Amino acid sequence: MTTNSPIGCSAPQKALLAKLAKFAQTDAEVLISGASGTGKELYARYLHEHSNRATREFVPVNCGTLGGDLLENVLFGHVGGAYTSANSSTTGLVQLAEGGTLFLDEVDSLSIPCQIKLLRFLQDGEYRRLGEANIRRADVRIIAATNSDLLDAIEKGRFRSDLYFRLRVVPITVPTLWDRPEDIELMVQRFLEDSAREYGLPKAEISKPAMAFMRQYAWPGNVRELQNCIRYLTCLQLEMPAQPEDLPLLERLPGQKSESEQSESVPTAGNPVTGQPLKEAKREVVAEFERRYIENVLRRAGGNISRAAKMSGKARRAFFELMRKHEIHAERFKNAAG
Repeated sequence: MTTNSPIGCSAPQKALLAKLAKFAQTDAEVLISGASGTGKELYARYLHEHSNRATREFVPVNCGTLGGDLLENVLFGHVGGAYTSANSSTTGLVQLAEGGTLFLDEVDSLSIPCQIKLLRFLQDGEYRRLGEANIRRADVRIIAATNSDLLDAIEKGRFRSDLYFRLRVVPITVPTLWDRPEDIELMVQRFLEDSAREYGLPKAEISKPAMAFMRQYAWPGNVRELQNCIRYLTCLQLEMPAQPEDLPLLERLPGQKSESEQSESVPTAGNPVTGQPLKEAKREVVAEFERRYIENVLRRAGGNISRAAKMSGKARRAFFELMRKHEIHAERFKNAAG
């Protein structure tokens, strides 16, 4: 991401930044969890930049690219002759991060042997370069991140519990974009400026209906999807403000059946009374009930989706998906409460 700091003024965002500010001044290990695209590295950088290590290096490494002896080589380096093709010595990322912060992204993807080597380093802060007898010490703060359920990985034998608890001194959970819709407009404005500068193009404009639609959209790809949406609109170079139909958003969420797939699953045997299959007739009745219920609760909530979801007893994301399913727009119910 091209932003320099996390964006937003929502309650979840303010609470998260306040928590990060408290722990920034310590050297405690931090484990950042969150869905893909939520900007976990951005929060890791925020921790680093607000710590007493800010004048030293922030070194990110994607653990998904490290396996076998590669982790030891990339993190700790090697001396010339350590293996056949090692003609000269190399400096590992740990040494580059001396006095600063080492960010281990996708830490869940490490192999078990890699996890053992990392745990050993975390426990005593000592390491050897490959092919070297001397023990070196490193003053490095470790921040790790994952978008996986590490407890589930532990139960399945894919992640060591001792490493998990060694990394999880300070657990941080980054909320999804869906959980903080109040931040979307601020992010859009920042990304409009960033994208225009990135591509050397005029800044795109967003219409009020498009912005309203963006606030209601589920954003399964989180902040990354929002940023790419704005990049698309910048490159599209429309001669007028972008409308909802111009937004390159998904028509359905990952894992959700398409309309054709749903219709194919309905039996073709006719019902002698209605002329429809029983399941199809039942689905129509349920759909009509859902539509009327959602419209009524939105009307009572004055078009406020979060309030309507709470009144209905459903999670906000699930409530919004019902709105999408029935093509219901919250704007129709603004100021309708009471």
